[in-house]
Amino acid sequence: MKNIFLITLLLISSIALCQENEFNVGINGGITNGNIENFASGALGLDANYLFDIVDDVKFGPAVNVLYFFTKENNNIKPDPFIYLPIGGAVRFHGIGEKFNVGADVGYAIGISPSGDRGGIFFKPMLGYDITEKLSLNIFYAGVKKKQPTYSYLGLGIVFNIFGKDNYYTF
Repeated sequence: MKNIFLITLLLISSIALCQENEFNVGINGGITNGNIENFASGALGLDANYLFDIVDDVKFGPAVNVLYFFTKENNNIKPDPFIYLPIGGAVRFHGIGEKFNVGADVGYAIGISPSGDRGGIFFKPMLGYDITEKLSLNIFYAGVKKKQPTYSYLGLGIVFNIFGKDNYYTF
């Protein structure tokens, strides 16, 4: 137990002291589109990533998301919600202007729905706008690609930069 505490303390300290990296968390919501519109009416998402400087204006790092699709009632039957845990990478490019950035999250979405739904390939291209150094808005298209259907939605998100010296934001 003592070793776990020391390792955790060391990890938190190194993250806090590293000013070239940043940790972002966000929340988003949107409307479903495409071939899932008949089954789900909307979606919510939670996002977190830890980005490293690669070159000027480009950051890359691990990302984790949670997606929750609200299901619709069909023939007096309301199916369980579709829930996914996407794990993968995030990239952000901030060279298109002082306040704008573009990026994407890509990875594999693990299906964690009560119905036992399997996962699929996760993708989320986005365009962000920095409101302040610690707050950003973004619009995006997110989806989980499976054989049929693709679970996707158009959304709007808000992102908080927990630490990091630059104005790079995600989601």
